[in-house]
Amino acid sequence: MAPGFEEIELTAPVDILRRLGVKVVLAGVKGRKVEGAHGFIMQADVLLVDVESESFDGVILPGGAASWLLRETPAVLKLVRDMHAAGKLVAAICAAPIALEAAGVLGGRNITCYPAEAVTADIKSAASISDEPAVTDGNIVTGRGPGAALEFGFALGAYLGGDVATLRSEMCVK
Repeated sequence: MAPGFEEIELTAPVDILRRLGVKVVLAGVKGRKVEGAHGFIMQADVLLVDVESESFDGVILPGGAASWLLRETPAVLKLVRDMHAAGKLVAAICAAPIALEAAGVLGGRNITCYPAEAVTADIKSAASISDEPAVTDGNIVTGRGPGAALEFGFALGAYLGGDVATLRSEMCVK
């Protein structure tokens, strides 16, 4: 989490993953208390500088205004590269795929992202940018934006082998 993250893009996927029994650890880029784009203050479990990629199965980057800070943070880019090199989950939603681009992991991939020129113009190496709510291409999972937060979460759950069909039913989501 970085200051200005889009809250629903973090909370909805984390909720889905936790309902599926996935252990999720929240890491703060600038501190343990992180304020989102709409004033929600979230408490990180750890600081990003204390995260060792070997200890985790993947990384998920929430978007929003924080995406540009994520893109400029060397520790974020290193974590993304390490996870990708190990074949682990690398995920981003909304504008956050710009950090994946900066880390050099989107080459030739099919993705989705927030459909604004400020975002899409920065993503040059992807094979295609879809308008689907969530796209999985190998170990890369991307989501379109705030309105796609649930679908992004379900895509993450499916990638990790969770029973997404049952959870959708329990949550009354078609």
